[in-house]
Amino acid sequence: MARDGFGSGASAPEFDFARLAEVSGGDREFEQEIAGEYVGQAWSLLEQLFDALEQRDTDAIQRTAHTLKGSSRTIGAQSVAVLAEHLERLADEPDLSPAPVLLERTRRSLVATEQALDRYFGSDEYRRAA
Repeated sequence: MARDGFGSGASAPEFDFARLAEVSGGDREFEQEIAGEYVGQAWSLLEQLFDALEQRDTDAIQRTAHTLKGSSRTIGAQSVAVLAEHLERLADEPDLSPAPVLLERTRRSLVATEQALDRYFGSDEYRRAA
């Protein structure tokens, strides 16, 4: 476990492309649509998490992290899902001091997820189409 008590998240692969293929039924066009919608939603949820932390709204942190965790697991964004789960649990703790670091790690993981998807699709067109 990392010093922040939430593990590194490094053991989770950035993205499980087999999961994306399973969800899409192997339809490449549908994969791109799902991925584009996921990325847009994930960035919005991350922004909401930063706002909720600033307001110290633990209920909003918990709900938003839960949504991010679920959508990430559904599509195969494993690392983001693991970090979102840590954020969800952290909202139950009296000490939110680890949250900024955890949010930054989640942001970096989402960037890495986007990059993995860009490589998989050969461009970032799927994001612009969403």
